[in-house]
Amino acid sequence: MKKTVKIIGILLISVFMLWFLLFLFPLSSKSSHAFFEDKEGPLVIAHRGGKAIAPENTLAAFRNAAELDVDILEYDVHITADGHLVVIHDDTVDRTTNGSGRVNEMTLEEIKALDAGYQFKDAKGDFVFRNSGVKIPTVQEVFSEFNDKKHLIEIKDSNDPVMYGDLIDEMWNEIQKFDMKDKVLIASFDHDINLRFQDVSNGEVAIGAGEEETRQFVTMHKAFLNALYRPKAAAFQLPTEQEGFNLADWKLIRGANSRGMHVYYWTINEEDMMEKLIDLGADGIMTDNPRLLLDVLSNN
Repeated sequence: MKKTVKIIGILLISVFMLWFLLFLFPLSSKSSHAFFEDKEGPLVIAHRGGKAIAPENTLAAFRNAAELDVDILEYDVHITADGHLVVIHDDTVDRTTNGSGRVNEMTLEEIKALDAGYQFKDAKGDFVFRNSGVKIPTVQEVFSEFNDKKHLIEIKDSNDPVMYGDLIDEMWNEIQKFDMKDKVLIASFDHDINLRFQDVSNGEVAIGAGEEETRQFVTMHKAFLNALYRPKAAAFQLPTEQEGFNLADWKLIRGANSRGMHVYYWTINEEDMMEKLIDLGADGIMTDNPRLLLDVLSNN
C-alpha cells in the first residue's frame, strides 16, 4: 500500500514539474505575422463593417468604418453560382435585401440587382438606405477600395461544401492580385476550411482558429494545461461566455498570448463590457458600433 502511494506521489510530482517547466518557458511571443501590430489598447474591429451604423457588409458600412479609422474591417464571404466572391453574412439574400434565394444559386448579375440597404433601419426605425444604390459588394471591390486597411474575413461554413475548393482558390487569387497577404486574417468556424486555405496559400496568410481548435484550447486552459497546447492558428475569435464558461478572463488571454496567439472578442456592443475587455488586455474587440468603442477607448 505504501509503495503504491509512493508511486502515485512520484507521478503527481513529475506531472507538476513538467507543467511548471512548460509554463515557465512559454512556446513563443505572439505571432509576428505582418497582419498583427502592436498597439496601445485593443484593436478596433468593425463587425460586418459596423452594422449598427450602416447596412452590414456593404461599401457604405466599410466607408463609414474607414472614416472612423478603425483598425480592421470584418466581413463574411460566400461564392455565387458563377464563381464570384461576394460579401454577405447569410447563405441567402432574404434578411438583408429586397430579394430572396440562396447566394450560391444566384449569378453575380442577379446579386447585383438587389438593394442591400433595403432592410436596414436607423436608430429611429427609418429605412434610410432604401433605394439609395447600396449593393452587395464583391471581395474584389472591397480589396480595391480599402487596400490600405486590415481585413478579417470569415469564409462561411454555410456555403455549399462542393464549392469550398473554388471559394478558397478564388480567395487566394484575389489576395495575391491585390497584394493583401499581409493585410488579411482568414477565419472560419470550420477547422478544415482553415487548414485547406492554409495549405493553398502556403502559410503566407494569417489564419484564425476554428471552432474545434478554440474548444481544444479553452478546455486545456480550464484544466490548467494550456502550457501543453500547440497552436495551429494565429488568433482566436471568442465570445465572452460559451457553454457556461467565462471567456472574458485575463488568464485566458495571457495563456493564449504565451502560446503565440492573439485574442479577439465578439460581438461587443455594451460600453461596460468594452471597458472590461480593455482592462483585461484583449488584443482586439469586434463591435457593431465602432464609434462607441472608439469613444470608450478615448476616455479610458
